[in-house]
Amino acid sequence: MTSSDQNGNRAPAPPRGMSRRFAWLAFAIIAAIGLYTAGWFYFADRLETALAQAIGKARDRGAEADCTRAQARGYPFRIGLFCDGVAFADRKVGVSLSGTGLRSAAQIYQPSRIVGELDRLSIDLARAGVAIDMSDLRYSTRLASPLPDLVSVAGSGLLAAELSGAKLAAASAAQAHMRPRGQDLDLAGSVSQLRLEPRTGAPPDLPPVDGAWDVTLKDGVALVRTSAGSLRGMSTEIRNLTVTSGTAGIGVSGPFAVDQAGLVDATLTIAITDPATLISILRRAFPDMRPQLGQAEALLTAMGDNPQLPLSISKGEMRMGFFTVGRIPPLD
Repeated sequence: MTSSDQNGNRAPAPPRGMSRRFAWLAFAIIAAIGLYTAGWFYFADRLETALAQAIGKARDRGAEADCTRAQARGYPFRIGLFCDGVAFADRKVGVSLSGTGLRSAAQIYQPSRIVGELDRLSIDLARAGVAIDMSDLRYSTRLASPLPDLVSVAGSGLLAAELSGAKLAAASAAQAHMRPRGQDLDLAGSVSQLRLEPRTGAPPDLPPVDGAWDVTLKDGVALVRTSAGSLRGMSTEIRNLTVTSGTAGIGVSGPFAVDQAGLVDATLTIAITDPATLISILRRAFPDMRPQLGQAEALLTAMGDNPQLPLSISKGEMRMGFFTVGRIPPLD
């Protein structure tokens, strides 16, 4: 084979202009990755700095706050804070909390939408004298001003106890949601397999129950921002407040308000499902009330399978139809 044949079989060299464009493209890609990486670590540092400043401001106000071993993680497509432990306490409000294993994350293109996990959370409510523990928490929020557009929390292993340690109640799972609607707040949630702990003054034989609520707190945004510690002046619309055990249940709906003197005003509807089973549960839990429960069973049976009862409350006085059934003392 001659040298001219060999030259004829040789592949043509790419044009110099095309090689240069490929080189510039590769350079642009590498530069973009470098700039993105530098930007991510810059904002990660800003996030850690903002957390440290927030903790410092809380301490300056007299609160206790900490986030141990805080670190921003999630590169390349997410960014969030990880802490071995979290703690916050405000003695003025009477609330303190502590938790372990905080993990949070937000997509780079949507930093205001945050999701996260917490291995365990403990909350002490000093004014109520109650401590609440939960595990395996999942939470999400959409940050906005003055309050987040949405806050959702779900967890398992709920335990409520007195601050002294005496157990009050336990549940297998619970969830809660908060969403501003104008100046009002929508609050919803549920609890599963809630059981009251046997103790002095508590019903000894109540089965586990499920609960759910869906209410609107009037002017709730202002109440949250001012950390109001009193029920007085509160006004709510109860869309759904139910307690069920199997097929039996009680539901409440309607407007509910507390005036400045602590007196309750409300116009409520009480809906009952499977009244026979419900009365049977109450007989076991409150054996001393068997005569009254017998009368209630006769009345409810006459009203059908799913009776609804109107309950009006005026200045604390509860009336069902023409009959006064009790009085609610002024609330704090």
